[in-house]
Amino acid sequence: MTRGYHDIGGDPAGAVPIVELPWLHWEKQVEAIRNLLGDGTRRMMSLDELRRGFESFGEDKYKALSFYRRRLEAMIDILVEKEVFTREELEAAVAETRARWEPPAACPT
Repeated sequence: MTRGYHDIGGDPAGAVPIVELPWLHWEKQVEAIRNLLGDGTRRMMSLDELRRGFESFGEDKYKALSFYRRRLEAMIDILVEKEVFTREELEAAVAETRARWEPPAACPT
């Protein structure tokens, strides 16, 4: 059986560094959203679906993204697949939010 590019368990890789890294704020948000999408009330996305999502990225994309970025991208793909929103709707919402946070233009002198 051929293993996928994401299945690296058991490969020789040396010692695993045990370092507790602090979570970045956006990583906590991704995890919170994932927990809400998969909770017993909403059941919009299972962990199996999430795993299928990021295991289908292809090797280049999979290896280029961090753990939480893979989770985020997979959640977006699955929600688009389930027609919760479209990519266009997401892009419009992101653009609108970014516009609210942009600093005001400098006044001409």
